Amino acid sequence: MRWVFRLVSAVVIVVIAAVALLFLLPADKIAKLATDRLRAETGRAVTIAGDVRPSLWPELGVSTGAVSVANADWSDGGPMLRAEGLSIGVDIRQLLGGTIRIRRVEAVAPQILLEIAADGRANWDLQRPDTGSATAPAPATGDSGDSGSGGGLTGLSLDRAEITGGALTFVDHRSGARTTLSDVDATIRIPDPQGRAEMQASAVMNGQPFSLDASIGAFATLMSEAVVPVTADTSIGGSTIAFRGNAGLLPVAAGGRINADLKDMAAVFALVGQAAPALPRGLGKTAVISGDFTMNDRLDLTLRDATIQLDQNVLSGAVDVAIAEKPRITARLTASALDFSMLGGSGGGGGTTGSTGASTTGGTGGWSRDPIDISGLQAVDADVALGAASIDLGFAQLGRTRLLTRLDNGRAVTEIGELSAYGGSIGGSFVVNSGGGLSVRANLAGDGVALQPLLQQLAGYDRLLANGDVTINLLGVGNNMHTLMNSLNGDGTLKLGKGALQGLDLVGMLRNFDTSFVGEGAKTIFDGITGTFTVVDGVMSNVDLKFVAPLLNATGSGKIGIGGQTLDYRVTARLLEGQTNGGLSVPLMITGTWAKPKFRIDLEALAKQELADDVEKVKTRVEDAVKDKLQEELGVKVDDPNNVEDVLKKELEQRAKKGLLDLLGGN
Repeated sequence: MRWVFRLVSAVVIVVIAAVALLFLLPADKIAKLATDRLRAETGRAVTIAGDVRPSLWPELGVSTGAVSVANADWSDGGPMLRAEGLSIGVDIRQLLGGTIRIRRVEAVAPQILLEIAADGRANWDLQRPDTGSATAPAPATGDSGDSGSGGGLTGLSLDRAEITGGALTFVDHRSGARTTLSDVDATIRIPDPQGRAEMQASAVMNGQPFSLDASIGAFATLMSEAVVPVTADTSIGGSTIAFRGNAGLLPVAAGGRINADLKDMAAVFALVGQAAPALPRGLGKTAVISGDFTMNDRLDLTLRDATIQLDQNVLSGAVDVAIAEKPRITARLTASALDFSMLGGSGGGGGTTGSTGASTTGGTGGWSRDPIDISGLQAVDADVALGAASIDLGFAQLGRTRLLTRLDNGRAVTEIGELSAYGGSIGGSFVVNSGGGLSVRANLAGDGVALQPLLQQLAGYDRLLANGDVTINLLGVGNNMHTLMNSLNGDGTLKLGKGALQGLDLVGMLRNFDTSFVGEGAKTIFDGITGTFTVVDGVMSNVDLKFVAPLLNATGSGKIGIGGQTLDYRVTARLLEGQTNGGLSVPLMITGTWAKPKFRIDLEALAKQELADDVEKVKTRVEDAVKDKLQEELGVKVDDPNNVEDVLKKELEQRAKKGLLDLLGGN
């Protein structure tokens, strides 16, 4: 039992010693030492309210009441720091030797206010007074702080400074931007003010937790308006951002290499107070970004020699981000091959919806009524140039592409510098405006474009096989494809070379007066098609279609309902001479829907045409008979039946003149 007695005795002695230390601990002196040193380093008034109490746990030291550090004289935002209290730990060995060395300072529930004035001054720009002056308190005996000159806090050393349950507010009076962090917990170690400082912190911004692990190359240099080596690793949900470079506080600046692995886009957008957009794969569901990074005192960002991987797509180039009430992005990016094939995927609404939004539910056709969300266009302004060797849109394969998109106040204007598509080239501009709802304008010109895939994607129509030149200038307004297509207004032109019209055999119809020459395998070969059109409220009208083919010629006019996907068109075709029914003009009516077109010969018009032909034949026979009779009875030859009256009048005048001369005895 002797060892038990010794153990108990040792514990009692320790407890007695601890109690003795509590009574002997110079609590007020320690608190005054801490506040005097903080006042000396910052040049700001430090106030402690309430009692100062000695403490044993978690470390020998003292605890204070509420504490505050004054703000810059130009600020009216209240103290720069206020806390419920400070917990100050001391080195017990040096304390027993008669000196006081502060090892740890913990701020309990601090409220920290960081501000930048309208003229660019920062309230953390702490100018320490001259330590040789009469007003500057001298460091206490045994204090290891450096009293050298320079900016505030340059001589501060701490084994550990802690913040628990704090909040930090950053206000930039230049832009009016205000950012608040809550639940701030941090640990800072500054063993040597001229050496490396370490910081681990966690906080919540806009409801999203994040953490930071940073290393500062030289703390004193950082606080004396200079840049120092800095490493920082940030975690935001499942995303990470690593920085290796240099940074400064006065003014705020950073430059170095950044590597960001943004696997958790929802967390990243939540951190900046935004909902993550529902992007298809290829546009940035996840992102990996690396490049040479800089940040200035206005928090504007640049990225050079950048590699940006959006899901499977890799781009390179340069990006600038100007931080303001609405951020502005400027980028110049290039890529080899871009895969946006998910843009051609299926949609919802109970049926399949391709990229055009044309639903095939029940095989009835019709444009999708699903809302189109373009709210993301209001989040930023942008000026983005993109060049790519190829782009896979899923519904179309684009070749070499150069685009310039300018986004201002929700209005995106894309100018096409170069675009190889559908076997030809496309130029012009495309505008998407989100102000007051969605509106779209396409002012495009295609040269040598294959019409079948183009019309398939724009209008769900795949029967026309030909390459040619097309121009369109269309405006649509609406928040879904159905409304957009029914609101289209504008005009365009069409000029096609040799090709074929699938599903319709015009020659067979005309030869046999049979409209059953339609469907799979039926087609009409042509040498060219030209025409112009106008579009009003989603209905396209054409009056001058010309159709030239090896065996027939045709003209066309009518209406095509783009919004309703309907047909009401009349083609008048004439077989060339030498064929069955050659020379006969046959009017063909095309009605119904795009999905189920109907063909019929306009018999009434054909009958009227036949009657007109018969009348013309009778007229010709009568005219021929009159000419023959005049030749026979009067010896007058009539070359043009339209001049019969003039010929008779002239002949009568000549005969009257001759009779008068005979009467008068003339020759």
